[in-house]
Amino acid sequence: MQNLEKLLEKLNQKLEYNNQLNYQILMSNIITNLDIDKKDKQILLLLLQNRDRNFIRINDNEEIYENITSYLKLFKPLALPLEKLIRVGGKNDGGYVMHQFNGGGDCVKALSLGVSDYSPWDLEMAQKGFKVIEYDGSIEKGPYNHPNITFYKKFIGTNDDENTITLLQVLKDNNLDEKLPNILQCDIENHEWDMLESVDISLLSKYFSQIIFEFHGLNPEEKDGAQKRLRLLQKINEYFVPIHTHLNNHGKIFYSKGLFWSTTAEVSYLRKNDAKDYENTYRKSGNLIKLDSVTFLSNPEIPLRFI
Repeated sequence: MQNLEKLLEKLNQKLEYNNQLNYQILMSNIITNLDIDKKDKQILLLLLQNRDRNFIRINDNEEIYENITSYLKLFKPLALPLEKLIRVGGKNDGGYVMHQFNGGGDCVKALSLGVSDYSPWDLEMAQKGFKVIEYDGSIEKGPYNHPNITFYKKFIGTNDDENTITLLQVLKDNNLDEKLPNILQCDIENHEWDMLESVDISLLSKYFSQIIFEFHGLNPEEKDGAQKRLRLLQKINEYFVPIHTHLNNHGKIFYSKGLFWSTTAEVSYLRKNDAKDYENTYRKSGNLIKLDSVTFLSNPEIPLRFI
């Protein structure tokens, strides 16, 4: 029986490898024969590396292109001077570009929703003096032993029970001072949309000067899903303005009429009241030298182009 199970496992592995190989060959032929910019073609071919469960989709359908451009318009960041930006949490996955700040202290809090065994943003914020408050139900304890970090083993959800807690309850429990420049960082693997739908987003602008999201599920081919996400992003933009956007280079990648897109994007926002000193000008492209870094080193950076 065990031998049979091992044999089936090997066969499944070979089938999976064969499917991946066939996909690579198919997509290589499609991309090679596309009538597009040579540099774009090269990037798409390089992105075929290490695709595993993810995919590259070439889709010039008008509705898909419109969804991508709608996302790009909502994510288009202010053209802040580079000296006003800082990267916290190191390079690659787990680091985020933010607006410069004066450090923590005086009970300034950094709320971190979604934690793993490697959460460098949390540690660096704690080292800068912020009171970092972590929430995640998928691990037994926080990854760092630091006096400025408090960990709660709970998922962020739409109701309060033994395993989950709402964002509204989090705000109440931690007594955030609305006069202080608190910061929110959220990476909760596609649950951010239900969280945003269940909370009054004006509360976020009341308590946080900056919010940072890793958005998931940004698939432009999902009609209903795209409309829901675009609606919630519009609500965020009523109170905050993007100051940095970066596409994850390991997720599902789309290419439509010269625009690259990913189903996962990191977006940093500054509260509108705190952005008044900057002119109403926006970046034409999103990748910033010395600030941006690829999420996964095995894949090339994805060009971010704004309409």
